[in-house]
Amino acid sequence: MKTSNLIHMIVLAFVVALTTIFTPGPAAAQSGREPLACMNLALDYAKQLVAAEGIEELAQAQRDVLDRLNEIAADEDEPASARLQAARSLLGSREKRDLERAVRGIQRIHDNARSIVAGWRGLYCPVATPDGGRRLTGQARCDAMAATFVDRLRIDQRTPEQTRAREALETERQTILKLRITRSDRNDLLDLWRLRSETFDALYRLERFQFLQGEARTLIEGVGSEGCAQVGQS
Repeated sequence: MKTSNLIHMIVLAFVVALTTIFTPGPAAAQSGREPLACMNLALDYAKQLVAAEGIEELAQAQRDVLDRLNEIAADEDEPASARLQAARSLLGSREKRDLERAVRGIQRIHDNARSIVAGWRGLYCPVATPDGGRRLTGQARCDAMAATFVDRLRIDQRTPEQTRAREALETERQTILKLRITRSDRNDLLDLWRLRSETFDALYRLERFQFLQGEARTLIEGVGSEGCAQVGQS
C-alpha cells in the first residue's frame, strides 16, 4: 500500500476517533462524590489513546520528511534560496499535507490530556507515589496506577536523545546568525531552519504520543489484572 493511501486511511480513522473524545461524567462524579470517578477519568482517556492506530507509521513518515529536510539543508553546493525552495516543495506535496492533517488529529487527542490533569486535580484525586502503589491491592491499587498515569500526562519530559537533537538544532541556528553572509541568504537559511524545527517538533509529539500509548496500555492491563476493569468499561 502506498504511503499516501495509508495516511489517508489514518486520517479518516482520526476523524472518527475525535468524535468520541472524553466528555465529563455525571454531576455526582464531577463533584467528587463518586469514589470511582478518579480511576474512570484516567481509564477513559487511556482507552482513547490506545484506540488511535497507525501512530508508528505516521512517526516513520514524519521521520523520513525530517531526514530529507536535513539532507537539503546540508547540501552546501546549492545556494540558500534553492535549498529553501526545495524544502518548501517537499512540504507542499499532497502526501505531506495529508501527514500534517493526521498529526493535527493526534495533537487534538494529546491536548485533551490537559483536561484530564485538570479534572484529576478538581476531583482531589490521589497523588502519584514513587512506587506506583505496588504494595496496595484492590481499588486502592487501581487508583494509585491511575495517579501514575496522570502524572505521566502532566510531565512532558524529553528523552536524552531528543534533548540532544533539539540542542543541536538550536546550535545550528546560532551558527547561522553568526555567518558572514548576505542578509537574504541568512533569512533563507533561517526559514529553512524553521521548517526543520517545526518538523522536528511534530515528530516529537508523535513520539510522545507513542510513549503515552504504552503508559495507557500499562494502566488498562493493570486495572484489569486487579479486578477493577469492569467499572471503567464503556
